[in-house]
Amino acid sequence: MSSGTLAPRIVLVLAAVACGGGDLTLPNKVAEIEIIRGDRQNGTVGQPLGDSLVVRVTDQFGMPAESVTVVWQAEGGGAVDPATSVTASDGRASARRMLGPEAKTYFTLASVEEIPDSVTFTSTALAARLVLTSALPAIAVSGEPLSPQPELQLEDADGSSIAREGVEVTVAIFSGGGGSLHGGTSATSNAEGKVVFTDLALRGSPGTYRLIFATDEAFAPFTTPPIALGVGAPSSIGGVTGDDQTATVGQAVAIDPAVKVLDEDGNPLSGIPVTFTVTRGGGTVSDNTPVTGEDGIATVGEWKLGPSAGANTLSAVVSQLDLEGSPVVFSATGVPGPVSASRSTVTANPANISASNGASASTITVTVLDGFGNPLSGVDVTLAVDGSGHSLTQPGGPTDERGVATGRLSATTTGARTVSATANGVSLDEKATVTVGAGAPSAAASSASVPNGQAGQSTVIEIQLKDALGNPTPGQAGAIAVSISGANTIGSLDASDEGGGRYTVRYTPLTAGTDLVTIRVAGGPLAGSPFPSQVVPGPVNPGTSTAELTVTFFGVGAVVTARDAQGNPVGHGGDTVTMSVNDGPPTTATDNGNGTYQVAVFVLGPQVVRIDLNGQPIQGSPFQVQ
Repeated sequence: MSSGTLAPRIVLVLAAVACGGGDLTLPNKVAEIEIIRGDRQNGTVGQPLGDSLVVRVTDQFGMPAESVTVVWQAEGGGAVDPATSVTASDGRASARRMLGPEAKTYFTLASVEEIPDSVTFTSTALAARLVLTSALPAIAVSGEPLSPQPELQLEDADGSSIAREGVEVTVAIFSGGGGSLHGGTSATSNAEGKVVFTDLALRGSPGTYRLIFATDEAFAPFTTPPIALGVGAPSSIGGVTGDDQTATVGQAVAIDPAVKVLDEDGNPLSGIPVTFTVTRGGGTVSDNTPVTGEDGIATVGEWKLGPSAGANTLSAVVSQLDLEGSPVVFSATGVPGPVSASRSTVTANPANISASNGASASTITVTVLDGFGNPLSGVDVTLAVDGSGHSLTQPGGPTDERGVATGRLSATTTGARTVSATANGVSLDEKATVTVGAGAPSAAASSASVPNGQAGQSTVIEIQLKDALGNPTPGQAGAIAVSISGANTIGSLDASDEGGGRYTVRYTPLTAGTDLVTIRVAGGPLAGSPFPSQVVPGPVNPGTSTAELTVTFFGVGAVVTARDAQGNPVGHGGDTVTMSVNDGPPTTATDNGNGTYQVAVFVLGPQVVRIDLNGQPIQGSPFQVQ
């Protein structure tokens, strides 16, 4: 009786909980984490495992727990990627395990913060591996031997072949439900370490399968790419979308290319792997082996064109099958991108010109390129130059098919000019420098300064060379010819370059009088040439001064002419002349004011006459007089 009364009470309590006015909510709690797939795999040292590690998280009611963060931790070496993952709507989360460099057992822990216990995956790293050397078909017919048949090779971790005979390799279905293997499911390695299967067949319901080849010895297994089974025999392949497009170089086309695979009756086939390959232009594709969907269509992930402007092609095939319409070729035209300030160039030829009104000019060449170095045609280019006194001709039109536009620069004044350019409003980084030098020396524009001279002293003639536009002309000493006539005669004198277009010519006149200085520049006479130069005598020199003696019965007279070191009469007074006879007292001569002096001494008989100029004996003094 007591059990009979308890049952209704329990029902009532549960009913109260379930129907309590809508105010009572039972929160879901993460309760359990369990391993779903990927435990106890074997792999090659330093390589990722063939299959992902998968766990499932459930709540307290055993239902899948969505959006729960699972933390993965690699134990014993290697790595796991990602370090954390979030469960999907089915409560599952996965990661890939990279084994460490040593042949041993590795562990991977998966944990959830709300659950105190974690789960552990065990993986074994082997130093050798099985490698498939033949190309398995992407599509297999149920029950018929695979064509081509699998061939494998024993290899070490570095990829070198292992020549070992007698290693038995077995094959099994790794993924894909409802199928079975037929024919020989095991084969033994030959002396070269090669393992060859001869009649292996796959049978089962339509779908995608993966096979695994393994051995009991220390070789990591090999898991094949997907093999489509149970579909109708593919007969044709054709393009659907994505052909004949245009895109900027280095960028993806707007429409991802897609193909459709059909059987011989025109029915679309699903589950067919299609391989897309770039065949021209150097571009790239992502997800290049998509599988056809229920509509028989397979779409490449992304087709990014190559860096060069022009034709790009992409082909699509079903591996190992010669279908009608195969390969499907998609074409696209890559067009240059925007103006690149860093890749475009500005050059000047020649880099050095002479000042002129346009007779000497530099061609400014602007080559406009995009970021990949492709020339851009039809681009408007504008030139600019610093400084003044120049003439800049802008390009006559936009850039040509080579991306080139040219202008012209000339200048009437000397100095360096920096030429910059903009292309479609983009200022280019590179600039060209044109150095403007002086033109040819012009006699009409040049000038000279010719001073008066002094006998025995250097006369410095200054010449300023200029071109026809008035620019100083340095480095042209050879264009100057100077000669002297008149009191002194010198056939040719060399000019010295003092810099900045200034030159000097030096000569030392010996004879007082008027010199005529003839100056020619580049074969033409300077204005004012020949230039007069009045050469005056130098300082009085007793050693070259002379005397005319007059001897009478009553005494000796003399007329002394004062001369400079070159023997030129000085032509002026102001000096002191004395004469003494027979060591008698000196008599001072009379200064005539024109450089001559007169003196007389009355004495009888032979005499020794001494004449001094400013205290020094003149030429020939003392004189013997009878």
